[in-house]
Amino acid sequence: MSFDRPCIVRLLDEMSLSTEDDDAPSEGLIPENFAYRVEGAQFARIQSDAWKEIYKPVSHYLFVTGWGCMDVLSGGVPVFLLVDRPG
Repeated sequence: MSFDRPCIVRLLDEMSLSTEDDDAPSEGLIPENFAYRVEGAQFARIQSDAWKEIYKPVSHYLFVTGWGCMDVLSGGVPVFLLVDRPG
């Protein structure tokens, strides 16, 4: 996965994620999916207003794996590339 514009990234493991008190809506989470575009989450709100103004419009993306979470704030959109694994 990559973005074609600058990003602010936050990585959290399962322990940190489970103790976080975020007021973000949890509606719309779908089993077997890992990529979401999020609106109204604290992560995006607390980032630099100057950065958000320079790179606007920006979106907050959330990527959830088995043991962690990656938040990305970017004016770009994610591009996914599937990689073949030998074996």
